[in-house]
Amino acid sequence: MNDLKKHVDDAKSFNIKLTVLCAILIVVIFSIDVQIPLGVAGGVPYIAVILVSLWSTKRSFVMYLAVICSFMTILGFYVSPSGGELWQVLLNRALALFAIWITAILALQWKVHEEKISYLDCEKEREKEKIYLATIYSAQHITNNLLNQIKIVEFEIDKHSTFDKEVISMFNEMLVEASTLMQSLSTVDTIEDDAIRKSVWKKPNT
Repeated sequence: MNDLKKHVDDAKSFNIKLTVLCAILIVVIFSIDVQIPLGVAGGVPYIAVILVSLWSTKRSFVMYLAVICSFMTILGFYVSPSGGELWQVLLNRALALFAIWITAILALQWKVHEEKISYLDCEKEREKEKIYLATIYSAQHITNNLLNQIKIVEFEIDKHSTFDKEVISMFNEMLVEASTLMQSLSTVDTIEDDAIRKSVWKKPNT
């Protein structure tokens, strides 16, 4: 639960920083745009803002920025110094808007593709976990049956007072160790080879 909360907090913090970065880029690009004549395609650099938005975990963030950048491009048409012929100015602004939205559409497609890959990876992990848990439950069932049968042997040993006490002690330790290792194996958090192996390693006596 703590790890999940930390992950959510980190994601929120990252999104806030990314929003601030995009806002700064928009302000800088707009400031430059209003300083150059209209004949120059000053709105094209907003593409960089759309590309930066790819780092966001939210698809909607890309759309929001595309709308904002489009608005700033149009606003720049009215507040930038005059320059060039009107048809060239309009064409430059239209090309800038076109570039912004083509980039936004491609960015959205990339985000969808990225989410699909992430979903498939999660599905693989779930399948791996299901197989692991099924294996553990089966192993537990077999082990419990075996331990119950061994209990019969233990009962018979207890009936014979002449049986070697040291062997009885070793026998009991084996039963406890088997139960402990099975419990440790069934509580592995990470379904990975190394974690599974380490869960049943016998720790040296300290």
